[in-house]
Amino acid sequence: MRWLISLLIVGVLAVGLAMAGRYDPGYVVLVYPPWRMEISFISFALAVAGLVISGVVLLRIAALTLGLPARVREQRERRAAKKRDENFAGGLKAYVEYRYQDAAQSLGQWQGDDARVGLARVLAARAAQEMRAAAQRERFIQDATAHGAELAAQLFEAETCLDAKDATAALVAINRAKDIAPKHTALLRLELKARQMTGQWDEAERVLDALARSNALEAGVATQNRRITYAENLKRRAEDDRGLLEYWKKIPSDFKADSWVARAAVRAFMQRGGHDTALDVLESALNREWNEDLVALYGELRGSNPTRQIEQAEKWLRAQPRDAQLLLALAQLCSVQQLWGKAQSYLEASLAIAPSAEGHIRMAELKTQSGQPSEACQHYQKALALCRAQ
Repeated sequence: MRWLISLLIVGVLAVGLAMAGRYDPGYVVLVYPPWRMEISFISFALAVAGLVISGVVLLRIAALTLGLPARVREQRERRAAKKRDENFAGGLKAYVEYRYQDAAQSLGQWQGDDARVGLARVLAARAAQEMRAAAQRERFIQDATAHGAELAAQLFEAETCLDAKDATAALVAINRAKDIAPKHTALLRLELKARQMTGQWDEAERVLDALARSNALEAGVATQNRRITYAENLKRRAEDDRGLLEYWKKIPSDFKADSWVARAAVRAFMQRGGHDTALDVLESALNREWNEDLVALYGELRGSNPTRQIEQAEKWLRAQPRDAQLLLALAQLCSVQQLWGKAQSYLEASLAIAPSAEGHIRMAELKTQSGQPSEACQHYQKALALCRAQ
């Protein structure tokens, strides 16, 4: 349709020029002595227009001719860039298809702009790691760093070291990466793992706080890591008495009731001779949430008021009448107070509900103390049978 409109316009212009040439009385005289030429004005205008158009066309042809080498170069560069892109995409495809040997070969040799070269070398290093080619991996890591992909290279290096259980080397890579991106969440996760592996629990707690501020951990994962960190820090402070009680006070109340944390706190206070403080911690945790492991620990505690401790255990027994572990703990507490009759009753009740090796050993000790060696021997045999069955 467009060409038809153009044709009509040209036809109209031609007709208009023809009519103008026929009725236009104007003329142009060109004189160059001794020559003289007279032409119509329309013919002169057409001739000038033709010369201008011819000049423009000739200039255009000259420009195209002179620019031909540059256009050839550009075309070759476009073809080369397209081929590089295809090779890069092929390497990525090999990597995601788990063809690690092809990926390492393609991405390890790929050349192009620095940004993509660095990325290609990091992926090649990951492929080499999957093939257990350590020397090749190191070469690719160094090449990636040289091409501006230092953060990605150090993240991968830290991850690789952690997989190899070399947390010290991982921390070196992590510290290098932190100089580039100190608040990188994936980097903080790696640092948390490295701090835990090296037993740097104060630092692990600091990293957990940073991850919590950025909401970078799932709630369940964060809680589990908090439990472990608090428990380990309590153990460490028990060993060198570095503000054990002050640290315990700083722990959130929800975690104080956690069985894992409470057990670590109780053992830490017991180690430092703070049995009464350990009792307070244990009783508070058990009043909030019943836990048989903590109940077993209650029988090992020796507070300054054993009678009150027995009364507390008997109060729990009214709410948990068939808890074999609580009955065993009461038997232990009564034995310490030389309440042999009550101790034996509690032991018998515990063994009737859930026979255990520890219960039989306690009963054997009572029988030996009361001068009944044959019955004590029977209980030792039952304890041995239970141990073998486990």
